[in-house]
Amino acid sequence: MTIQKAIQIYLKWKEGHTNSAFYRYKKRLDDFMHFIMPKSCLLDVTGDDVVAFQNSMKGNYAPSTIAYSSDILKNFFWFWNGRGEVNLNPKEIKRIKFISPEKAIVTSSDFEFMNDILDERYLSDLQKKLVLHLLWDTGMRVSELLDIKLNDIGNPGNNGLRTAKIRTRKTMRYNLVVWGSETNELMNIYLGIRLCMSVSSKYLLVNRKTGKPYTVKSIQRWVKQIAKDAMVDKDITPHSFRHGKANEILERGGTVRDVSAILRHVSPESSFNYLQLSESRYLETAEKFLQVA
Repeated sequence: MTIQKAIQIYLKWKEGHTNSAFYRYKKRLDDFMHFIMPKSCLLDVTGDDVVAFQNSMKGNYAPSTIAYSSDILKNFFWFWNGRGEVNLNPKEIKRIKFISPEKAIVTSSDFEFMNDILDERYLSDLQKKLVLHLLWDTGMRVSELLDIKLNDIGNPGNNGLRTAKIRTRKTMRYNLVVWGSETNELMNIYLGIRLCMSVSSKYLLVNRKTGKPYTVKSIQRWVKQIAKDAMVDKDITPHSFRHGKANEILERGGTVRDVSAILRHVSPESSFNYLQLSESRYLETAEKFLQVA
């Protein structure tokens, strides 16, 4: 079997249970295929080819990207190992070790600074302000936020607040997210405008001029520019709000279980990682099991 055919079959299988990973996997697998040319047969690939590919990425890609590429290749070869189509033992594929950079966390003051420079009387600012509030209140991933369609927004409940149904791409499960009254007010204002837009798209967040939904890169640019304008001296990304939400939950007396429930984690390890982000909570927990004179 050719490597190209093997990649096509694997990606079709992958697409069946996770949409978001498909494009990232395709890019890295295609890069590997082109790197090992003129080899074209799957059975001819060796562990040395993988090592050479990893080394070729050094200096051009971040260590985390190289490690992620190794994971993709390992998963790819495990798939074909199970079907008896490869000679390469996937256990040979090792991800490089590196120290992850400290993650930026949005604090409540960061959020307020960023929020204050936006004026909801203008549609562009209203959209940006709504995005900030939804990220802060819910801890949503930016992909989940952009996937929200108009019919995913619930009607106001007895308390006047709305909710939204979101689909997590990692698990393809639907979850409910809730937000506070200030965010709800912004949502109501925006919905009044959004429903009057003459665009065919059903997504909540769309560009009024083009009628197309906003992309992840658009939101990333928004957040970076707003943080810069608000003079927040951090490398803020949309995901920084998710870290901030976890930190806020712990600082306000919440537990790791609360973090897991609100951030919709599948793995408990993901929630425990946030415990170390909250220094005061971490010290409080650790000191319970220390002898203090």
